[in-house]
Amino acid sequence: MKISKRLEQIPPYLFAQIDKKIDEAKAKGIDIISLGIGDPDTPTLPNIVEAMHKAIDNSQNHDYPPYQGTKTFREASAKWMQKRFGVNLNSENEVLALIGSKEGIAHIFFAFVDAGDITLVPDPGYPVYQNATILAGGEPYIMPLLEENHFLPDFDKIPAEIAKKAKLMFLNYPNNPTGAVADLNFYQKAVDFAKKYDILICNDQAYSEMTYEGYKAPSILQIEGAKEVAIEFYSHSKSYNMTGWRIGFACGNKEAITALGTIKNNIDSGVFKAIQEAAIEAYETPKEVIENLNKMYAKRRDIVENGLRELGWNIQSSKATFYLWLPTPNKMPSADFAAMMIEKAHVVVPPGIGYGKCGEGYFRIALTKDEETLKKAIARMKQAGIRYK
Repeated sequence: MKISKRLEQIPPYLFAQIDKKIDEAKAKGIDIISLGIGDPDTPTLPNIVEAMHKAIDNSQNHDYPPYQGTKTFREASAKWMQKRFGVNLNSENEVLALIGSKEGIAHIFFAFVDAGDITLVPDPGYPVYQNATILAGGEPYIMPLLEENHFLPDFDKIPAEIAKKAKLMFLNYPNNPTGAVADLNFYQKAVDFAKKYDILICNDQAYSEMTYEGYKAPSILQIEGAKEVAIEFYSHSKSYNMTGWRIGFACGNKEAITALGTIKNNIDSGVFKAIQEAAIEAYETPKEVIENLNKMYAKRRDIVENGLRELGWNIQSSKATFYLWLPTPNKMPSADFAAMMIEKAHVVVPPGIGYGKCGEGYFRIALTKDEETLKKAIARMKQAGIRYK
């Protein structure tokens, strides 16, 4: 038995490696604090759970769902986009239900990328962007996200010969792992670039509702003419604490939505209808509930940022996501720093290199633990003498 050559090119998945290290430490009896994976530690919102209870008892929800998502889910998603961003969508051909946005993100490459085609992917970035390119037979071209450019790609640095061959470009703001944000001026540049070179922009909006200090994340579809060259991927996972439910949607350019739907029709059988009904209820969550969730993360952010400042880090407060992206002390290799954190402080943080070559020299902290646990993690760093010098 021999696996495919493209699979041999895929590195071990970062978070699977982190889980393995946690298990190894726990097996030794070590009390580990994991600040690694962005999985909300508070329950799914009660109104959503209640809607699921009702929907699952309805036998009409027990058969195969429509491949593209139920009509009511697609209509509700389009309504939410209009209310949230002022973006008008045709729910019949511009909205597609997903089994979580990760699934749609991975499958869009198979809809557009042929062997040898180029994709433009951010680095550091969500590992699926590069890995799915390779699985589809394509070649990822790295768009460096540099601190001096506020972790935004510089489209002027992409060679014309590369841009002419590119099929897809992935963007992700608010950004994982850096927490960086983008404005409509940036999206205008992205749309102009995509139109010039006939590239489909795939904008990953998993963290659009997780923002602080009055900042509101925009949609690329707010740019005039963006639907000619762009689609967006939305997830219920982080906004509504629904990571395990696996529900989201893609929207925008109807040709791209149709192409993605064709791939999905041949791979999956859609999202359980009861989950779609619960996801519709999520859109009705009172505004103050989401605001309170964000206030909780903002408090956690302040605890960690202030603690790290005491340890020598120079930090500007994050405006979005529940991630902090930080330089390692003395430009230490990120894998070495992550190993030191586990061994000396018994705290797990992902090394920046796991998000791409440009992530070297950084590490990420996920604010997915309660305030006391975060304080404990900072205290352990102090006790271990881990400082930024």
